[in-house]
Amino acid sequence: MIQRTCRAAMIVAAATVALTGCTPSIAGGPNLAQYNSVTATYFAGGYAPSRLAAYHSAGDFDKKALRNSIVLSAMGSIDVEYARFASQLTQESQGVPFVATLASLSLSGAGTLAAAKATKTALAAVDTGVKGAHAAYDKSILSEKTIQFLQKQMRANRNRVRSSIIDKLPLDTTAYPLELALMDVNEYASAGTVTAGLIGIDEQTSQVLALTEATRTEVVYPYSADDASALINSYIDRNPDAPQTLKNWLARHNIARLTDFLNDARFAAARRQFVREYGLRLPAS
Repeated sequence: MIQRTCRAAMIVAAATVALTGCTPSIAGGPNLAQYNSVTATYFAGGYAPSRLAAYHSAGDFDKKALRNSIVLSAMGSIDVEYARFASQLTQESQGVPFVATLASLSLSGAGTLAAAKATKTALAAVDTGVKGAHAAYDKSILSEKTIQFLQKQMRANRNRVRSSIIDKLPLDTTAYPLELALMDVNEYASAGTVTAGLIGIDEQTSQVLALTEATRTEVVYPYSADDASALINSYIDRNPDAPQTLKNWLARHNIARLTDFLNDARFAAARRQFVREYGLRLPAS
């Protein structure tokens, strides 16, 4: 019985491994190995040493066309490698938690079916280890969400450099020589790295922090509604067009919130001005 149960557990484990190899969410997409192999070879030929040497002996028109071909081939080669790297990064974020969940479910099910106490104990111990690995991975810095943020930032970095390069390709080789173009290509390659992604995220958060530090409220203003507040509230209740009128008036006077305008002591003078402009009077009782 124990042998049969162990064989069943081994079959379940093998099925789990096989499943993780063919599951689309783990694979990350269609198998493009053949396409990538062909394009990688083509792009590599586009910036071969012989073409780099030919650039210096070419005429002006041919020189520009050759520079553009070399630059685009190098960028294409980088794109092939980046696509492979991004796919592996995605699999890294998906693979361990997903595999751990499948293995845990499989082992838990096998443990339920096992009759022998020793077999149940062994399966439970393995299951506990799998769950522990799953939890440790989820708590690590390379969690799924962190990798997603990195990928978005790397994509943004690459798009920025790519656009800059393509915008310069119409220039002649005097204004944009191959040497300068290759420096930009190196920057394009660096833009798709984890380091560049982390730097980009850090720069964005620093900008947001600086903005919030500059605009945060340091003083709490007490509630200070007055007679003008009562007049304006009455005007709002009686006039269906009042909300839009007030919105437009506040926008012209750079006042962000109606609640602050009605109740904040800082806007007492502005409230009196609004009352005067619109000739507001308390309704007769």
